Amino acid sequence: MEKRIGLLKRACLAGLLASAGADARGQEEAVMTAGRLRLAASAQRLTVSLGDQLLFSFPARVAVDLDGMPDRDLFEPAFRQEAGRCVWTVRSSNWEKKELALAVDGEAAVLRVTVQGQGRLGKLRFFPQAAGDKPLAYEVSRYLLPVALGGAQAVPQWRNTLESGGIGLHYMTPPLLAFPFSGRFEGSCAIGLAPRPGAYNLDSFRCEFGAFRDGLFTADFLGYTEAGGTYELPALLFTAGKDEFAALAGYSDWLYRSGGCRRVARDRVPRWWLGPFFCGWGEQSYHSPGNVYAGANQQAYTRMSERLDELGLKPSAIIIDDKWQGSYGELLPDPAKWPDLRAFTDAEHAKGRKVLLWVKSWDSEGLRAEECVRCLCTPYGADPTSLAYQARIRETMRRLLSAEPGCFNCDGFKIDFANCMPLGKDLATHTRGVYGIELLKRLLTLIHDSAKAVKPECLINTSCSHPYFAEVTDQCRLHDYNGHLRYLWEVREFRAKLFRCAFPGISVDTDDEYSTSHAETMDYLRRAPSLGVPDLYKLHGHLSDDEFRELARIWDEYSARLKE
Repeated sequence: MEKRIGLLKRACLAGLLASAGADARGQEEAVMTAGRLRLAASAQRLTVSLGDQLLFSFPARVAVDLDGMPDRDLFEPAFRQEAGRCVWTVRSSNWEKKELALAVDGEAAVLRVTVQGQGRLGKLRFFPQAAGDKPLAYEVSRYLLPVALGGAQAVPQWRNTLESGGIGLHYMTPPLLAFPFSGRFEGSCAIGLAPRPGAYNLDSFRCEFGAFRDGLFTADFLGYTEAGGTYELPALLFTAGKDEFAALAGYSDWLYRSGGCRRVARDRVPRWWLGPFFCGWGEQSYHSPGNVYAGANQQAYTRMSERLDELGLKPSAIIIDDKWQGSYGELLPDPAKWPDLRAFTDAEHAKGRKVLLWVKSWDSEGLRAEECVRCLCTPYGADPTSLAYQARIRETMRRLLSAEPGCFNCDGFKIDFANCMPLGKDLATHTRGVYGIELLKRLLTLIHDSAKAVKPECLINTSCSHPYFAEVTDQCRLHDYNGHLRYLWEVREFRAKLFRCAFPGISVDTDDEYSTSHAETMDYLRRAPSLGVPDLYKLHGHLSDDEFRELARIWDEYSARLKE
């Protein structure tokens, strides 16, 4: 009986593929297999299945808009099979020639798009519908947004097929640019964007179920990218796995193997990178009621260090948080708050603790106009393509990290606010056409490389969760949580899974334990070592003496396991 049911399922699938993918001119379809994925291509359709389960039947069409000029094909594409590829060629309203090429690469399928012509890119729209097209055929029921949102949306976000969804620059910046789809079947298929290195000039990737006639998957280059001659656009990548996270891990694996992202070995890192950590952000309010920023001073942090000793807590590093700087852009200690940062650092080193500094990305406070991204001639944020800003950062890294006389001998950085970057139209950088994720890569590369040149074992802690940033990220952090929710563990566990999809083997800073529920706070402090690097933010007002003693035991046990 089961055998007959299996034969009927395959027969039904064959019928669906035939009706969805048949070429009106009678040509046979080409079938490719990539792991569990099955792709059937013809002149008019591209059908994607997971095993025996139909997922999508797309129109074989991609629109490449110019800035302000929508793209439309002028005739039906010519379709051919060659050297293991399926190729569609067409002329469009914007391009002398547009070529789509589908190929299998290991466990993934890759749809590459190349155009010939000239112009500034607008939207890239995969699978737009045209008049007379059959309705979009699909059997998926939901997809996951692999992002960390804030507020009430901090919980893991799924969308159904009546909802559009976007992967943008939120806490995890940038996130994985892929949507894993699932339904009433086993497994998941992720469909993601795969730009070439140097071509991440975008700030989001969208799934437009609500407006699929204009393209089911879209990315907007906002006119910052100039295409000339023959130009290859970001590819669309198809991967599969046993669940959403496995499908996303497959997407990342392909980017490391074939997408120009550099895999980093993470099995031999300095012991102190693995914590535990103490971050002074929450405790700053205790030392300066009503003005948390005023609490970022040497006197308060010296008292925090003494309090850690009193409680028997033994972090490997202490993080000086917002705002130790005189100005965010200048990125040097405020002499009124920190009359002798070097003395503090030396004292912490004598205790066996490292010192990390919190950094606010992009802020133009204290910078000259020539060091900034400009919006209609107005300085709008730090510009990593500015030679003047590059020189500043290199000298600043020397001042902050070097053990030379007159320097502060700190040990690394916790880089925050990466998502608060200059975005939108009318921005100008010193290197023309660098925008969005690509501009962020320039900033973090500048900080990372300048810091490592001074102190190779310094720690660069970021919120990035995309393989393109593996080479500039030593450690990632789980980021902010709204303490009025009651999903602390679920939110942080979800983010940790995403980070590990992007960066296999990376250490994860579990971040603050803040919750308005004392029970939830304690639950997180007890379980954090199983998730990553324990990190404490407060030393007063939220735990009893007995609970601090329990936490000290938890930290000691965690540290002992690392030595085994």
